[in-house]
Amino acid sequence: MVFLNQQHTKACLKLALPVMLTQVGQVSVNLFDNIIVGKLLGAQALASVSLGNAVFFSIFVFALGFSFAIPPLVSEAHSQHKHETINSVFRHGFVINLGIGLLLMILLFAAMPLLYHMDQPPEIIPDTIGFLSIMTLSILPFMVFQTLREVSEGLSYTIGVTKATIIANVINVILNYVFIKGMFGIPPMGVQGSALASLIARIFMMVFLYYVLMKQEKTKRYIKDFSLKISEFSKAMFDKMLKIGFPTALQMFFEVTAFAGAAFICGLISSHDIASHQIALSMASFTFNLCIGFSVASTVMIGRKLGEQNYVELKKVGINNLKIVFIFMFVCGLFFIFGRHILPTFFTKKEDVDVIQLAAKLLIIAALFQLSDGIQVVALGCLRGIQDVKIPSIITFIAYWLIAIPLGYFLTVTLKMGAFGMWIALGLGLTVSAILLVFRFLNLSQRKINYHEKNKNSVA
Repeated sequence: MVFLNQQHTKACLKLALPVMLTQVGQVSVNLFDNIIVGKLLGAQALASVSLGNAVFFSIFVFALGFSFAIPPLVSEAHSQHKHETINSVFRHGFVINLGIGLLLMILLFAAMPLLYHMDQPPEIIPDTIGFLSIMTLSILPFMVFQTLREVSEGLSYTIGVTKATIIANVINVILNYVFIKGMFGIPPMGVQGSALASLIARIFMMVFLYYVLMKQEKTKRYIKDFSLKISEFSKAMFDKMLKIGFPTALQMFFEVTAFAGAAFICGLISSHDIASHQIALSMASFTFNLCIGFSVASTVMIGRKLGEQNYVELKKVGINNLKIVFIFMFVCGLFFIFGRHILPTFFTKKEDVDVIQLAAKLLIIAALFQLSDGIQVVALGCLRGIQDVKIPSIITFIAYWLIAIPLGYFLTVTLKMGAFGMWIALGLGLTVSAILLVFRFLNLSQRKINYHEKNKNSVA
């Protein structure tokens, strides 16, 4: 018996690989920020950026989650040749994304002073706030980019997004060095320079992708037809998109805030624990973001099968894509284990021996839960493709906030295991999430098959 279906695997990789390259570009912005800051400014500055990113992404992913309502609706409409529906999803998604982004920007600016009252190392707070103040400005251009991205991916056009993010990443790396060190007459800006580089890179991504989509045959009609006339909006479409987008936003919020909460708990121990946590998280986030490619491919492929009412193939696509991510994350886990003593040295100075040693231990745990992490994100993509998002959001809440964080606090603080204990808890939470989400997809897809067969038989 062949482990992978050749046809489904080829279709998955065709969609997933450009998205994976895109995700590499996006996550590399954060990854290179951490490497450059750690190398040029040391462990304390890395801890500041880590805390800043923990706060920023906790809020930002909530906005990002709403955009994930776009691909399944676009994909379903595209399979049925409903072009006006795609136009409607585009304009409603744009307004939702921009509105949510603006609200969360205001919230972030208002909440920054609270960092002084959260029992974090006081020496890192001023740099953290300086970093956050600039990073927050990047939310609006990124939400415009994300809207364009999700529409194009729903139409199965992914290479434009890949080009935008790769070029933006190069710009970000160059500007990081220029702004942090102070070059070409620009004064040294420290961690604020890193944030400014990210802001400029994200503005570029937005502008570049717009022009790419304007020239692409598959997407230009929707860019040209885009309109914000009040008469073209409907409560029904807003409701439909929010019904998918809000639970998806909660899913992402629960996961990212769990890792942010983990950073805060590690901060109760020491700045070294935060820095080690950030190194391990940077590596785990890198592979996780690659798996988003398989997740997006699953959403689009299953959305097509849903539009075609081909539920047998829908289930087969989901199972096959889960097998693909299993193989991929198994390889990534081996890479973590064999490279655990080398990888941390890319993120900080050689003198930070304690940070490097602890990060090496954390990478062993990260390697073990790579399988769970990959499977759960693809399972979420499969469920999003059949527009099932409410129960998955509850599952992620239970896994992260009722299991991982309480257990993490107990192991890290009460039992004094430090960041090592936190990562044991995170691994357990991810495993619970993966098991429950896979079971949910298999159950729902089989119910759709049974219901469809029953209706066919009754008509016959």
